[in-house]
Amino acid sequence: MEHNISSSSAYRKLRTNIEYNETHPHIHSVCLTGVEHGAGATTVSINLAYCFVANTPKVLLLDCNIKDPHIHECFNIKNDFGLTDILEDNYYTNYLKYAKVIKDSYSDNELHIITAGNEIQRVMRKHPIDLLSGQSFKKFMQLMKSEYDFIIVDCPNLESCSDVIPVSHLVDGTILVVSLPETDKNMAKKSIERLKRNGAEVLGTVLNKVE
Repeated sequence: MEHNISSSSAYRKLRTNIEYNETHPHIHSVCLTGVEHGAGATTVSINLAYCFVANTPKVLLLDCNIKDPHIHECFNIKNDFGLTDILEDNYYTNYLKYAKVIKDSYSDNELHIITAGNEIQRVMRKHPIDLLSGQSFKKFMQLMKSEYDFIIVDCPNLESCSDVIPVSHLVDGTILVVSLPETDKNMAKKSIERLKRNGAEVLGTVLNKVE
């Protein structure tokens, strides 16, 4: 699966190919990561979430880019409490306390956003990969899968860290965002190989910023 994501209709095509993917049926959760910084995984995650909420009752957009979160900035919401707080304090059963709810304009569908969380929690306590590899995150994701019809997880790029690896084991599939013409093709190929080598179910690539 490869998509040029330069137009809004491409996001709908991407959603459709996820929903009706014969190779990977029954996909209800995905994580997105970029080959390198600036690939646009956050932008793709947000637009894909909007597409899903148009015809899916309850969608979760989760920011797992703990070191450098941007979801809250894109929605102009606070990041005082979020994922790190939930995991550190074992509040995953009380997740709605931390979720920002956005209603779809044309239906009763809801997009729930959980930001990365408190900066002190992010910087001063456990390393992000330790949080995302821990039992609390596994239990949290199990609960989220039972509560939401579709989950989209925004992860850091592969160039800067390996945080996406443990997340990829807890979702149904991983999508790699490639920024063209900036991203070196060999680097993109190695990123796919790295994901697969570490057990990720790679659904395909998204070509972002294509000229």
